[in-house]
This record gives sequence, C-alpha cells and structure tokens, in this order.
Amino acid sequence: MTFEHVFADLAGVPANRFTDPQGLAGLLLAAANAAALNPASPPVVKTGPRGVSAALLCHGGLVVLHGLPEAGLCFADVAGLGGALPQRGLDVIVKRLGAREVRTDARRRGPVTQTTPPEAS
Repeated sequence: MTFEHVFADLAGVPANRFTDPQGLAGLLLAAANAAALNPASPPVVKTGPRGVSAALLCHGGLVVLHGLPEAGLCFADVAGLGGALPQRGLDVIVKRLGAREVRTDARRRGPVTQTTPPEAS
C-alpha cells in the first residue's frame, strides 16, 4: 500500500485569501473532492501570530495548508492512498489562492524497508 503525496510552496499569494476561515474550509473541501478523498471530519482553520493553519483529515489521506499572509506564502500538502488523485487537489489550491510562483514536488510513500548499515556488513 502506498500514499501519493504532493506538496507545494506558493509565493505571491494575496493576503486577503487568508482572511476568510469559511472560504479556506471550503477550499480544503474542494481540494479533497478533486483528489477523490472523503473527509473524516470537518475542516479546521486556525489563525494565530504565526499565520493561518488549515487541515482536513480524510479517510486515507489529508489536505493541509499553512499560510503566512504578511509574506504572501503558503505551504500546501495533499496526500492519499492509492486511487486518490492528490495532484488534482493541489491544482485546486494553487488556482484558488492565486499564487504568482509555485514550486511543487511529489513523492510516492509507503512501507519503510530496513537497510543494513555499512559497518554491520
């Protein structure tokens, strides 16, 4: 069993995109829907002195973002078990936040296999 995990660093995000907690919750739900993920609970959006954090736990995955409105930055993660389409969810986040710059990466994640340290051979 593997997870597909996509993540992005977004820059140039207008600060006003982080001011509406209901809008951010809706964004998480839209991203989960696009990624074929089923929410396990309602989205959580918290604002504090170090930015905005938003998370949606899903059955077999997650959609998470952390925004720094004053810097125009956002870090986003979408992950799901095989069959999920996390890139589609990330595409929704990027488009709706209106980032001017985007750097993405993707990883297939799964069981960790033990390796023998070189000194043990």
